[in-house]
Amino acid sequence: MTLNRTLLIAKLTFAEAVRAKFFSLLLMMALILVSLAGFFQQFDFGASALKFILDFSFGAVFLLGTILTLVMMTQTLYQEIQNRSIMSILARPIHRWEYLWGKLLGVQFLLLLFCLLTGIILTGLLTWEEKLLLLNSTESNLVNPGEVFIFLGVQWLKFSVIAALSLFIACLSRSSLYAIFVSFLAIIACQLQYLASEMYANAETQLGLWFAWFLKTAVPNLQIYNIGDWLVLESNKEEIPQGTLINILKYSAIWYITFFGLSVLFFKDREI
Repeated sequence: MTLNRTLLIAKLTFAEAVRAKFFSLLLMMALILVSLAGFFQQFDFGASALKFILDFSFGAVFLLGTILTLVMMTQTLYQEIQNRSIMSILARPIHRWEYLWGKLLGVQFLLLLFCLLTGIILTGLLTWEEKLLLLNSTESNLVNPGEVFIFLGVQWLKFSVIAALSLFIACLSRSSLYAIFVSFLAIIACQLQYLASEMYANAETQLGLWFAWFLKTAVPNLQIYNIGDWLVLESNKEEIPQGTLINILKYSAIWYITFFGLSVLFFKDREI
């Protein structure tokens, strides 16, 4: 069955990625940075301890998670192409799209593990800091630990879209370093995509409108995943606009399917 073959490739990809030294290094860096967020708070100016820990930790998760996504998605594909093991896999009754989907799912499982582990450490740190703050205070609980994992779940969706984008670029490239570099530039463009909306609203010429519309339509907006200010801290917390999480899920599914479909299209006739 297609699903069984895909899950088998995903399982093997996940096992290889977990054993990779690069994953262990980035995971260790992420856990250390999150754990030391309270220490770095002393260099901040004006922000509360909990707010700084959240902002610092979320930033560390995004940065290291993005690097992990780019490198592991590209390396898991090119490693088998370079050592020719992909030939023995595709010689079996398996379609190329099943192979690609298995690779993508394997990296997604790895990213899910990354988000879960960092979430556990961050929740423990926030709970500890909260207890220290409430020792001499009459305030009620300030932190909602469950919303840490909601935020990291949203980041996992973002990493999944980035993984699909990286897979698409890797299917077009002939070098792993080139694929990583171009993927990195693409992510920067996605992070700045919101500027296209402003250009579209303020453009004075028809050409400017067309160009801004193209950027707004053809490039995913990664800023929609930044919902940290709406979550976790009970004090001064804004309500999440109704339907935001559902819209993020739909948005992620559309771009995930789009990039995966393009990956299949360009990989199906590629010479291995």
